[in-house]
Amino acid sequence: MKILKIVIAGSYGSGKTTFVKTLSEVVPLETEVNTSDPRGEKRTTTVAFDYGRIAVRSDLVVHLFGLPGQERFSFLWRGLSRGMHGYILMVDSTSLDTVKESIFVYGFLREFFPYTPHVVAANKQDLPDHVPPEEVRKLLEVPSRVKVLPLVAKDKEMVVNTLISLLEEIKLTGEY
Repeated sequence: MKILKIVIAGSYGSGKTTFVKTLSEVVPLETEVNTSDPRGEKRTTTVAFDYGRIAVRSDLVVHLFGLPGQERFSFLWRGLSRGMHGYILMVDSTSLDTVKESIFVYGFLREFFPYTPHVVAANKQDLPDHVPPEEVRKLLEVPSRVKVLPLVAKDKEMVVNTLISLLEEIKLTGEY
């Protein structure tokens, strides 16, 4: 049996915990605490990591690790990402400002894990005035070889398709 480690990364409020909850076939481990959000949109934040698991096939299990999104927890990112086979960068695409909040996280991952397969998920595409995936690509300077996918993290089909897109990228590297 092949076991893959996938990291779900992104800025605060980008939908990482929701993604893990939607995809995991086991009750996810969450480390959320109450917080006051300057945008007034979310009342909890992940302080360590989220964990979920899904058996994609009888011979392939994926372990999901959702990183905390706030920069003050960035000291955890490298350790939690070590040994990953790929990552999904979650982007809150509700506005240009929230997309730009992902620049720091993406820069970190590209610096420390430059050859790791990944996809970018432009989340919250169901909300009004969302930033389309191609604009997210431009703002984050995502290389043309990397997929930027529309996503609604509460939509199981879209979440599964995002994971499958990443698994296709990982397969190209010969990791499974």
